[in-house]
Amino acid sequence: MSSYLVILIVIILLMLREKKVRPTRMWIIPILLIWITCTSILSSDKLTPKSFILYFICLIIGIGIGIWRGKLEKIRVNHERGIVTTQSSVAGVIVFLGILLLRLLAAKWGKEHAVISLTNALMFIPLGSVCARRYIIYMRYKQLMGWKNMDIKCFFRNTR
Repeated sequence: MSSYLVILIVIILLMLREKKVRPTRMWIIPILLIWITCTSILSSDKLTPKSFILYFICLIIGIGIGIWRGKLEKIRVNHERGIVTTQSSVAGVIVFLGILLLRLLAAKWGKEHAVISLTNALMFIPLGSVCARRYIIYMRYKQLMGWKNMDIKCFFRNTR
């Protein structure tokens, strides 16, 4: 339990610091989450239409939470250096911790009561949240950097 607490504290500290937005790298974590979610579902023995409906509902809830968290992000532009930075809000971190706690509680309850489809479905909430949040940040990044008016030479100069 103490290792979970240490990891949780590190995650909170990393979420609250200001980070540079790198559009080419921001899709790594969502792809890994998709892979983890798919392997977890495929390793499950019982895939029923009810479980797929539960997966879809949790994915929609996660996307809604991700859009909300993405709108809470503080995004700043440093015009001198040509970079965009983002910082999670305290409310966004609290929502993330709530999702994580819900998943841990369901996993503990699922071991005792064999509710595997619920624990698998709860993996779709962070997946939808992370993907939607990253998409919102990416769209705001494009808007702030003015990609519509940017030529290719300026783009390569700012990404070095």
